[in-house]
Amino acid sequence: MPFRQRLNTRKKVRLSVLITVLLWFSLLSLFFFTNPDTNLLVVVFFVNFFLALLFLFSILLLSTRRGLMISIAATLFLIMRLAGTGNVLNLLLIIGILIALEFYFGKPS
Repeated sequence: MPFRQRLNTRKKVRLSVLITVLLWFSLLSLFFFTNPDTNLLVVVFFVNFFLALLFLFSILLLSTRRGLMISIAATLFLIMRLAGTGNVLNLLLIIGILIALEFYFGKPS
């Protein structure tokens, strides 16, 4: 791999890690220092939670597609918990859908 390409890859990884850390700090500050009385803060919380998980799992799993699927599933389950319909059965169904999507969109070996 040429030097310039390795340098660009390192810059992208560092930028992704920086964005992830900033998103988690903003999520924690939103969680601890705001009062969730307004619907706008709830929406901001879910968007921030989704983005934080997306960047975190994209870095950990080295796959944006898998990070996107996991963050959508976790955010959907939290929204279901907020609505009062999030239980173990729904969690298992979401996990089952994730596994089926992974088999469907996965690369054939």
